[in-house]
Amino acid sequence: MKSIKNNLRYILTALLLSVSCLALAPANANVIRFVTLGDMPYRLADEALFANLITEINRTNPAFTIFVGDTKSGGSPCTNEYLESIWKSFNRFESPLIYTPGDNEWTDCHRPSAGSFDPEERLRFIRQLYFQNSNSLGKKPLRLIRQADIDPEHKLFVENAYWVSGTTLFATVHVVGSNNNFENASEYAMRNRANLAWLDYVVKVAQDRVLDHLVIAMQADLFYSPEQATSPKSGLRDTIARLNQLLSKWNKPALIIHGDSHQLIIDQPFKHPGTKRVIERAYRIQVMGDHQ
Repeated sequence: MKSIKNNLRYILTALLLSVSCLALAPANANVIRFVTLGDMPYRLADEALFANLITEINRTNPAFTIFVGDTKSGGSPCTNEYLESIWKSFNRFESPLIYTPGDNEWTDCHRPSAGSFDPEERLRFIRQLYFQNSNSLGKKPLRLIRQADIDPEHKLFVENAYWVSGTTLFATVHVVGSNNNFENASEYAMRNRANLAWLDYVVKVAQDRVLDHLVIAMQADLFYSPEQATSPKSGLRDTIARLNQLLSKWNKPALIIHGDSHQLIIDQPFKHPGTKRVIERAYRIQVMGDHQ
C-alpha cells in the first residue's frame, strides 16, 4: 500500500500542475497541455517511482515537459554517473523534455556528503551533458532558441532558452536556490547579468510577436523569505525586481514556474514596482517536489 501511495504522489506531483496553467487562457484559446515537475528523485529508493512517473507522463502525451531543477538532494553525491543516469531518464520522455538546472546539481556539490566537488566544474559538466545542442531532451526533441546561440556576450549560457507554442512564449532562465550562488561573486555576477538580459530579451520577443501568454521557468523559490526582495546580500533580489518590472509592462497573462521549496503554491506574489499592488495577470506555480 505504501508503494502505491508513493507512486500516486509522484504522479499527482506532475500531472495536476499540467492542467492548472490553463486558467491563464481565455475560453476560446488553444489549450496547451504540458507537464511541469522538479525536485526529484531525491533518494535511490525513489528512482523506480520516478521511472513509473515518466511512464505515466508518456501515457498522457503532453506537448512537452518542463523540469525545474534539483534532480537529487543537496547532500547526495554529484557524480558523473548519477548525472548521466538522470540524463538517460530524461531521454525516456516520449515528448520533449526541457530542463533548467537546480542548485543541488552544482552549487551544493562542494559539501563533503556530495563529494566535495568544485561547483563550477560540475556546472561545466552539466552544460556539456544536458545541453549538447539546441534541441531539448526527450525522444522527440524540440528545437530551442538558446541565449548562447544568439547573444555573443553570453555564449556560455546554453541552458537559457525559449520556444513558442501557439500564442505562448515559454522560456527557461538559470536562477537557482542556495541564494543563487551569490557567495561566489564572479560566477554569480556573470550569470546574473546573463539572466537579466535574457529576461529582457524573451519578454521583448513576446511583445514584438504580439503573443498572448508568457511562461518562464526557473528553479529558485524567489519568495521563501521577504528579505530576498530587499537584502543587498540576496542573490535573488535582481531577478525579483526585473520580473516585477517586466510583468508590470507586459500586462498580459504570465506564469512563473519554479521548484525549490517542495510545497505546492499557486498565487500572485508579483507587485507593480514601488507599490504593494499585485500584478493581476501574473501568477506563479511552485511545484510540489520530493514526497509532497
